[in-house]
Amino acid sequence: MSVDSSIHWMEWGDGAFRRAQSEDKPVLLALTATWCHWCHVMDQTSYSDPQVISLIDSRFIAVRVDVDQRPDISHRYNQGGFPSVAVLDDRGELITGRIYAPAEELLRFLEQASSQYPGKGPVVQQPVDPTLTLPTDLSSAGEPDSPEPGSEVISVLRRLTELYDADFGGFGFEPKQPPWEAVGLLLARYGHTRDRSLLRMATKTLDGIRAGLYDQKDEGFFRYSVSRDWKTPHYEKMLCTNAGLASTYVEAYQLTGRRAYRQAGLGALRYMLDALFDQSRGLFYASQDAGESYYALPWGQREQAEKPRIDRTFYTGWNALAASSLLKGFGAVGDESYLRVARGVLDRLWREGWSQESGLCHTLEAPGKSATEAPGPQTRYLSDQVHVFGAFLDLHQATGDPQALQTAIQIAECTQKLFSVSDGGYHDVCDPSPDPDPMLRPVKPLLENSLMAEALIRLSYLTGQEDWERQARETLSLFRDVAPGSSYLGPPSLRRMEEDEERLYLPAAAAWGRAWDMLVQGP
Repeated sequence: MSVDSSIHWMEWGDGAFRRAQSEDKPVLLALTATWCHWCHVMDQTSYSDPQVISLIDSRFIAVRVDVDQRPDISHRYNQGGFPSVAVLDDRGELITGRIYAPAEELLRFLEQASSQYPGKGPVVQQPVDPTLTLPTDLSSAGEPDSPEPGSEVISVLRRLTELYDADFGGFGFEPKQPPWEAVGLLLARYGHTRDRSLLRMATKTLDGIRAGLYDQKDEGFFRYSVSRDWKTPHYEKMLCTNAGLASTYVEAYQLTGRRAYRQAGLGALRYMLDALFDQSRGLFYASQDAGESYYALPWGQREQAEKPRIDRTFYTGWNALAASSLLKGFGAVGDESYLRVARGVLDRLWREGWSQESGLCHTLEAPGKSATEAPGPQTRYLSDQVHVFGAFLDLHQATGDPQALQTAIQIAECTQKLFSVSDGGYHDVCDPSPDPDPMLRPVKPLLENSLMAEALIRLSYLTGQEDWERQARETLSLFRDVAPGSSYLGPPSLRRMEEDEERLYLPAAAAWGRAWDMLVQGP
């Protein structure tokens, strides 16, 4: 791995944990991202400090993971942001962890972590993102029959109202993530009920995000705000963020007629097409670095400055989200170029990323990269299947294309075969290799299960096959005791992450609520 230090990093896998066992050392897991400003800072400072390097190489087995390439590892060991530093035992159990640390703080942290291994201090159990997941042995949480139609949605809306920031929009305090899933639920519910309090929450949030996170010069949205008022952005731009917000602003424009929302939604689409789209491959790149010095320049000087670096990885699920957002734009303004690009993206994903035996892969080969640099040719993620499934449904509904519907059915059937669990719901990963990773116990993520259920409801409506709706209802019911008002359902040893409720729990709960609303009201 090429980073700005001489730490002897290893790949995540059996080799690292076998070495940890044989040398009786803990594993130091560094979770990083190519777009992450503070990850770069930590590489250039803390991980390049001679004392830190010496301590890590002498007392730890160092493992480095890109969180976009391996979302399964990120979900299980994320310490509340990136970069994350997690110290594990040789079985993959978490000993301790933290986020970014300057060199002196990191030295103290590593000294203490080393002194706790083995068995010299309290061990915190592995954080399987309890706000997002249901352990596979707790499937009896809910019964398929709802006691009161619509009660699930009301419980989520009640929690959103409790966390709503009436001064600046959004939910909770700083840092503020743009909550497009929650806004989408508010807009959908307003469309059914005409409850103007829901619309006010949605528009106040959209106005705050547009004022603080939208790049008026280069267009597109920044990833999040450090401040409660949205005015202190972290400058990285993600394909998934811009796709999600583009769709949401276009929906808001269609519902309200406000031209500011049209401008923001279409501006995000223009950014994606201008900055992230590879014309030769017909796919979208993953992200653009934060580049704080670039964004601090006056607009006129930006023209001559070098633009922040772009991660040229093609992620399947994120490209599907981009295609869906373009189809939203096409439906709103009738721009045929949006439809043409979206159709091309989905065609490329299907031709290059699909296997009847193993579903959709996580990344597609990029210029200058070999396929072997992907996180593992056998690993498949539920999130990729769900996003592409939904995008083909979007294409069918936008154009009436019968082949798009047949493709969606194929994805649904394959996902059912590979990811569904006998006691209900869907696992987050499928690893059909002879030796699946023993460190990563499959879990049932609330967000992806909810999105899968929503897509199944739509598929049932479009095909008239009630079995798809039954599967959706059973999946949503599984999480009834998780989503409405508590952060997770599981043994008390699972770490609670209440400080991240608006970042982790709310997007998943909002998607769950929106799927229930669709089940009750119809697509």
